[in-house]
Amino acid sequence: MSKRLAVLGTGAIGSSIGADLTKAGEEVTLIDQWPAHVEAMKARGVRVIMAEGELHTPVQAMHVGELCTLREPFDVVLLTAKSYDTCWMVELIKPYLRPDGALVSLQNSLNDEWIAPIIGPGRDIAGVIELSAEILEPGVVQRNTSPARTWFALGELHGRVTPRLGEIAGIVGAAGKTEISPNIWGAKWSKLTV
Repeated sequence: MSKRLAVLGTGAIGSSIGADLTKAGEEVTLIDQWPAHVEAMKARGVRVIMAEGELHTPVQAMHVGELCTLREPFDVVLLTAKSYDTCWMVELIKPYLRPDGALVSLQNSLNDEWIAPIIGPGRDIAGVIELSAEILEPGVVQRNTSPARTWFALGELHGRVTPRLGEIAGIVGAAGKTEISPNIWGAKWSKLTV
């Protein structure tokens, strides 16, 4: 069964991931607070410039203020915002995440300590990401890490490997090599110290 996905915070990293998931045929909505970027994505899609070439993908984009128009909640939300935007963005998306859905933090730092109290630890999946990108202008991203070198690690906060973790890793795998970690806290600390 197809999952309803959202990428919340679609700067350079979120736009790159959203374009990859859209290209892979996933039903994904890119949500952001920057009006010019959202309007550019709606009008022209996302253009991702890489050393290997360009990916120009039409995407479904939405401004954070349009969330109230949703009729169906999301199954999975990939949070790709800066750490300082974590709490308010998780509070914002909470009503639009299915009760059995998952929010995956694809951010730097240990933000799951803030996320879990808001949505519940059972709906929080932690992640580590190796992907460098930058926004050049609204709707245009320079991806510095090729898709072949992009890497993600995903893990449940309790450390067990669950079926949903495998399913979400399969989805995220469209954007880069994705591993499941039984020690996601250790993986996040390793990334943080580097």
